[in-house]
Amino acid sequence: MLKPLLALASLCGMLLAVPGQAATSLTIGDQFYYSSTLLEEAGELQDLPYAIQWKRFNAGGPVVEALNVGSIDVGIVGDTPVIALAARGGPIKVVAVTRNRLDGTAIVVGKDSPIHSVADLAGKRVAIWKGSWSQQLVYSALEQAGLPVDAPQYHYLMPTEAIAALSQGALDATATWEPYVSMVERQGGRILVTAKNLMPAPVYVVANTAHLEEHRAAIGDFVARLQRARDWARQHVDIYAKAWARKNNSDPAIAESWFRRDATWVEPISSQTLKDGQRTADFLVRAGVLAAPYEVTGLYDQSFNHYLQPHPSEASR
Repeated sequence: MLKPLLALASLCGMLLAVPGQAATSLTIGDQFYYSSTLLEEAGELQDLPYAIQWKRFNAGGPVVEALNVGSIDVGIVGDTPVIALAARGGPIKVVAVTRNRLDGTAIVVGKDSPIHSVADLAGKRVAIWKGSWSQQLVYSALEQAGLPVDAPQYHYLMPTEAIAALSQGALDATATWEPYVSMVERQGGRILVTAKNLMPAPVYVVANTAHLEEHRAAIGDFVARLQRARDWARQHVDIYAKAWARKNNSDPAIAESWFRRDATWVEPISSQTLKDGQRTADFLVRAGVLAAPYEVTGLYDQSFNHYLQPHPSEASR
């Protein structure tokens, strides 16, 4: 009887709970087993006072759409699609923030590329995705270099497509994030410029508002576990990388490079969170993703802050 039940769990999602305490259940969107593997390896899925069902996604856009229609309770996803959905009246609140050192969000070029500065991107074939970090990074880098944002020839490609095109010489550059940056480096490419001092690029822990009050204690407990797991992962990169690579049939060396470079942590919502969110919302207007300005303050629910520890400064990490 056990084997059929395990097979059913693998098809429907991972369900974890303390026996007799599964009255509350959270459905959480997870990209490429990133968060589920993290919490499992860190021991944070033990003794849960509620159930978790993980739903696996291959990109952030579908996570946001699942939040919009209410098929998941919580999702962990980059800020741009979240802010775009909120501006359209989507039923969501940001309850916590994850950040990284931004070394792994970068404009990259291929092997033996003659491009050595942002100014060299003028007239070149550059891949971005509209309304994403990639567009925000390229626009910000060009503006800092004193170039118009239409200086390159843009190709609108998803990250996997862009990395393949770059390796084949069909592109000159692309703006992307981990693990794609590490993949480019393994292929002989290099980083042209990172997102440091150009854009905030936070990842949000987002809740659908339909059951937010009902699930408040469980969501608060989850973000606390996520914060502890991230702290654990920075001290156990090799273990986390190997486990994630096994789940995704990927190269553990790429995962280790990614996790060491990002050094991700979780923090409470702060005034800086709101400033960064407004900056991204204003970018989305300039990029034509939002038709009108959007004031972001109402998107953030700071009542979950008490579940989290204040974050140490990045310099101490």
